[in-house]
Amino acid sequence: MYRINSYFSDWKKIKKELVKYKKGEIIALYGEDSDKLFFLLKGTIRFTSITDDYEEYFFFDATNEGLFGEVEYVLNIPSITQSEVIDDCQCIVIPISKNRYLLDHDLKFQKFVSKVLAKKYNDMRFIAMNTETYSLDVRLIKYLLSDSSVEIINNITNISKTLKCSYRQLLRVLKDFCSKGWIKHLPQKGKYRIINRKAMQQAINNGSNANEFKEDIYHEKV
Repeated sequence: MYRINSYFSDWKKIKKELVKYKKGEIIALYGEDSDKLFFLLKGTIRFTSITDDYEEYFFFDATNEGLFGEVEYVLNIPSITQSEVIDDCQCIVIPISKNRYLLDHDLKFQKFVSKVLAKKYNDMRFIAMNTETYSLDVRLIKYLLSDSSVEIINNITNISKTLKCSYRQLLRVLKDFCSKGWIKHLPQKGKYRIINRKAMQQAINNGSNANEFKEDIYHEKV
Protein backbone atom coordinates (compact mmCIF):
# COMPACT_ATOMS: atom_id res chain seq x y z
CA MET A 1 0.00 0.00 0.00
CA TYR A 2 2.82 2.43 0.88
CA ARG A 3 5.27 0.92 -1.65
CA ILE A 4 7.91 0.53 1.04
CA ASN A 5 8.87 -2.77 -0.53
CA SER A 6 10.01 -0.81 -3.61
CA TYR A 7 12.94 0.61 -1.61
CA PHE A 8 14.47 -2.85 -1.15
CA SER A 9 15.83 -5.47 -3.52
CA ASP A 10 14.27 -8.30 -1.52
CA TRP A 11 11.67 -7.01 0.94
CA LYS A 12 10.61 -10.53 1.94
CA LYS A 13 14.02 -11.27 3.43
CA ILE A 14 13.97 -8.19 5.64
CA LYS A 15 12.97 -8.89 9.25
CA LYS A 16 10.39 -6.31 10.29
CA GLU A 17 7.23 -5.78 12.32
CA LEU A 18 4.28 -3.41 12.45
CA VAL A 19 4.30 -1.52 15.74
CA LYS A 20 1.62 0.78 17.16
CA TYR A 21 2.64 3.65 19.45
CA LYS A 22 0.30 5.63 21.71
CA LYS A 23 0.14 9.40 22.13
CA GLY A 24 2.79 10.56 24.59
CA GLU A 25 4.97 7.49 24.13
CA ILE A 26 8.71 8.03 23.59
CA ILE A 27 9.95 5.98 20.65
CA ALA A 28 13.64 6.81 21.07
CA LEU A 29 15.47 8.75 23.76
CA TYR A 30 18.20 11.21 22.82
CA GLY A 31 21.61 9.58 23.27
CA GLU A 32 20.40 6.01 23.67
CA ASP A 33 21.75 3.19 21.52
CA SER A 34 19.75 2.96 18.34
CA ASP A 35 19.18 -0.29 16.51
CA LYS A 36 16.02 0.41 14.53
CA LEU A 37 14.86 1.95 11.29
CA PHE A 38 11.30 3.26 11.19
CA PHE A 39 8.81 3.85 8.41
CA LEU A 40 6.02 6.09 9.70
CA LEU A 41 2.70 4.96 8.22
CA LYS A 42 0.18 6.86 10.32
CA GLY A 43 0.17 9.55 13.00
CA THR A 44 2.56 12.30 14.05
CA ILE A 45 5.97 12.11 15.72
CA ARG A 46 7.84 15.07 17.18
CA PHE A 47 11.63 15.13 16.97
CA THR A 48 13.64 17.20 19.42
CA SER A 49 17.28 17.33 20.48
CA ILE A 50 18.74 17.89 23.94
CA THR A 51 21.81 20.06 24.60
CA ASP A 52 24.46 19.31 27.22
CA ASP A 53 22.66 21.65 29.64
CA TYR A 54 19.40 19.72 29.02
CA GLU A 55 17.71 22.42 26.98
CA GLU A 56 15.32 20.93 24.44
CA TYR A 57 15.34 22.13 20.83
CA PHE A 58 12.51 21.43 18.42
CA PHE A 59 13.48 19.88 15.08
CA PHE A 60 10.24 19.07 13.27
CA ASP A 61 6.98 17.13 13.39
CA ALA A 62 6.86 14.18 11.03
CA THR A 63 3.50 13.17 9.57
CA ASN A 64 3.69 10.16 7.28
CA GLU A 65 7.13 11.31 6.19
CA GLY A 66 8.58 7.86 5.65
CA LEU A 67 11.96 6.81 6.95
CA PHE A 68 13.65 7.96 10.15
CA GLY A 69 16.57 6.55 12.11
CA GLU A 70 18.68 6.58 8.94
CA VAL A 71 21.37 8.90 10.35
CA GLU A 72 21.98 6.55 13.27
CA TYR A 73 22.05 3.60 10.88
CA VAL A 74 24.58 5.13 8.48
CA LEU A 75 26.90 6.53 11.17
CA ASN A 76 26.29 3.70 13.64
CA ILE A 77 25.77 6.19 16.49
CA PRO A 78 23.31 6.65 19.37
CA SER A 79 20.06 8.49 18.68
CA ILE A 80 20.65 12.15 17.77
CA THR A 81 17.05 13.13 18.55
CA GLN A 82 14.27 12.27 20.93
CA SER A 83 11.09 11.13 19.23
CA GLU A 84 7.72 11.50 20.95
CA VAL A 85 4.33 10.39 19.64
CA ILE A 86 2.00 13.38 19.24
CA ASP A 87 -0.87 11.45 17.64
CA ASP A 88 -1.28 7.67 17.82
CA CYS A 89 0.89 6.23 15.09
CA GLN A 90 1.89 3.06 13.32
CA CYS A 91 5.39 2.27 12.13
CA ILE A 92 7.10 -0.55 10.31
CA VAL A 93 10.15 -1.20 12.48
CA ILE A 94 13.26 -2.81 10.99
CA PRO A 95 15.88 -4.05 13.50
CA ILE A 96 19.26 -2.92 12.14
CA SER A 97 21.50 -5.57 13.71
CA LYS A 98 19.31 -8.40 12.42
CA ASN A 99 19.29 -6.94 8.90
CA ARG A 100 22.69 -5.17 8.75
CA TYR A 101 24.22 -7.39 6.08
CA LEU A 102 21.17 -7.22 3.80
CA LEU A 103 20.82 -3.47 4.24
CA ASP A 104 24.50 -2.68 3.72
CA HIS A 105 24.69 -4.76 0.54
CA ASP A 106 21.39 -3.64 -0.96
CA LEU A 107 22.21 -1.02 -3.61
CA LYS A 108 18.55 -0.16 -4.08
CA PHE A 109 18.12 0.59 -0.37
CA GLN A 110 21.39 2.53 -0.20
CA LYS A 111 20.27 4.78 -3.05
CA PHE A 112 16.98 5.37 -1.24
CA VAL A 113 18.76 6.27 2.02
CA SER A 114 21.05 8.64 0.11
CA LYS A 115 18.03 10.49 -1.30
CA VAL A 116 16.40 10.72 2.14
CA LEU A 117 19.55 12.17 3.70
CA ALA A 118 20.10 14.57 0.80
CA LYS A 119 16.52 15.86 1.03
CA LYS A 120 16.72 16.41 4.79
CA TYR A 121 20.04 18.20 4.40
CA ASN A 122 18.58 20.43 1.70
CA ASP A 123 15.51 21.18 3.84
CA MET A 124 17.75 22.18 6.76
CA ARG A 125 19.85 24.34 4.44
CA PHE A 126 16.70 26.03 3.16
CA ILE A 127 15.49 26.80 6.69
CA ALA A 128 18.90 28.15 7.73
CA MET A 129 19.17 30.27 4.58
CA ASN A 130 15.70 31.73 5.07
CA THR A 131 16.51 32.59 8.68
CA GLU A 132 19.54 34.60 7.60
CA THR A 133 17.99 36.16 4.49
CA TYR A 134 14.34 36.95 5.13
CA SER A 135 12.33 38.86 7.71
CA LEU A 136 10.17 36.95 10.18
CA ASP A 137 7.04 37.82 8.21
CA VAL A 138 8.39 36.22 5.05
CA ARG A 139 9.79 33.22 6.94
CA LEU A 140 6.37 32.59 8.48
CA ILE A 141 4.62 32.82 5.10
CA LYS A 142 7.08 30.35 3.61
CA TYR A 143 6.60 28.05 6.59
CA LEU A 144 2.80 28.15 6.32
CA LEU A 145 2.86 27.57 2.57
CA SER A 146 5.37 24.71 2.74
CA ASP A 147 2.66 22.11 3.44
CA SER A 148 -0.61 22.59 1.58
CA SER A 149 -2.36 19.95 3.71
CA VAL A 150 -1.96 21.95 6.94
CA GLU A 151 -4.97 24.13 7.75
CA ILE A 152 -4.66 24.70 11.50
CA ILE A 153 -1.75 26.58 13.05
CA ASN A 154 -0.86 25.52 16.58
CA ASN A 155 2.25 24.63 18.60
CA ILE A 156 3.29 28.29 18.49
CA THR A 157 6.28 27.63 20.76
CA ASN A 158 7.69 25.03 18.40
CA ILE A 159 7.09 27.22 15.36
CA SER A 160 8.99 30.07 17.04
CA LYS A 161 11.93 27.73 17.64
CA THR A 162 11.83 26.56 14.03
CA LEU A 163 11.77 30.14 12.72
CA LYS A 164 14.34 31.25 15.31
CA CYS A 165 12.34 34.06 16.88
CA SER A 166 10.74 34.74 20.25
CA TYR A 167 7.22 33.64 21.14
CA ARG A 168 6.14 37.28 21.45
CA GLN A 169 7.54 38.19 18.06
CA LEU A 170 5.67 35.35 16.42
CA LEU A 171 2.39 36.31 18.11
CA ARG A 172 2.79 39.86 16.84
CA VAL A 173 3.25 38.67 13.26
CA LEU A 174 0.29 36.28 13.57
CA LYS A 175 -1.84 39.18 14.78
CA ASP A 176 -0.74 41.18 11.74
CA PHE A 177 -1.65 38.28 9.43
CA CYS A 178 -5.10 38.15 11.06
CA SER A 179 -5.62 41.84 10.32
CA LYS A 180 -4.68 41.18 6.70
CA GLY A 181 -7.29 38.41 6.49
CA TRP A 182 -4.73 35.71 5.77
CA ILE A 183 -5.41 33.69 8.91
CA LYS A 184 -8.14 33.61 11.59
CA HIS A 185 -7.67 33.40 15.35
CA LEU A 186 -9.72 30.46 16.65
CA PRO A 187 -11.48 30.35 20.05
CA GLN A 188 -8.90 27.87 21.35
CA LYS A 189 -5.85 29.59 22.81
CA GLY A 190 -2.86 29.59 20.49
CA LYS A 191 -4.74 28.21 17.48
CA TYR A 192 -5.27 29.80 14.09
CA ARG A 193 -6.80 28.74 10.78
CA ILE A 194 -5.25 29.54 7.40
CA ILE A 195 -7.97 31.15 5.28
CA ASN A 196 -6.15 32.83 2.39
CA ARG A 197 -3.08 31.03 1.06
CA LYS A 198 -3.44 32.80 -2.26
CA ALA A 199 -2.93 36.22 -0.68
CA MET A 200 0.16 35.04 1.19
CA GLN A 201 1.60 33.54 -1.97
CA GLN A 202 0.83 36.75 -3.82
CA ALA A 203 2.75 38.71 -1.19
CA ILE A 204 5.78 36.52 -1.86
CA ASN A 205 5.33 36.72 -5.63
CA ASN A 206 5.18 40.51 -5.46
CA GLY A 207 8.65 40.54 -3.98
CA SER A 208 7.68 41.25 -0.39
CA ASN A 209 10.80 41.61 1.69
CA ALA A 210 12.12 43.01 4.91
CA ASN A 211 11.60 46.58 3.69
CA GLU A 212 7.90 46.01 3.10
CA PHE A 213 7.22 43.86 6.13
CA LYS A 214 7.57 45.41 9.56
CA GLU A 215 10.33 43.50 11.30
CA ASP A 216 11.70 44.68 14.62
CA ILE A 217 13.37 41.49 15.71
CA TYR A 218 16.51 43.37 16.62
CA HIS A 219 14.71 45.89 18.80
CA GLU A 220 13.14 43.48 21.26
CA LYS A 221 14.89 41.63 24.02
CA VAL A 222 14.42 37.92 23.54
